[in-house]
Amino acid sequence: MSAIDGVPPSSGVLVGFLHDRRDRRVGEVAKILGVSRTDITRRAVSEGALRPAMMIRWEDAARWLLEAWPLELLVATVGTDSDLLPSGFQPLPLVPTQPAYIVHALGAQWKLAAMPHRLRRPATFADYVTNVLHDAIDPSTVDLLRDDPEFMRAYDFPPTPGDER
Repeated sequence: MSAIDGVPPSSGVLVGFLHDRRDRRVGEVAKILGVSRTDITRRAVSEGALRPAMMIRWEDAARWLLEAWPLELLVATVGTDSDLLPSGFQPLPLVPTQPAYIVHALGAQWKLAAMPHRLRRPATFADYVTNVLHDAIDPSTVDLLRDDPEFMRAYDFPPTPGDER
């Protein structure tokens, strides 16, 4: 998908979106995500997410939000209203010592990987590594942590409609 202006939503817009979990019109979702209405409509149609009157379920828009902007940026933008996001989204420094060839290869891969499952390519190397690490979580690990509510809130965000977690 192509960025319109690459400008993330303001704090007020983002807090309003996360607080008011209602369906949104295609144009509003496109503005929050910084992509064109055409791109959002195409994505919604391909995923079966387009509802009557050109509306998109909040859960779909929230999932795409996480694909559109780096998580660190979203958490910083939400600021003092960070309780609107799962506490498991709070960034923690991770400084593993890795061989130079792995860091070099991942840096190149970040720039080359197609990543068709994302709304927008990761804007930062940290966001790319977050994507890679999330995808590396094994289903058996999720099963092991199923009784950890903080992990599950973050892992399953946005929640499926009707999910009480």
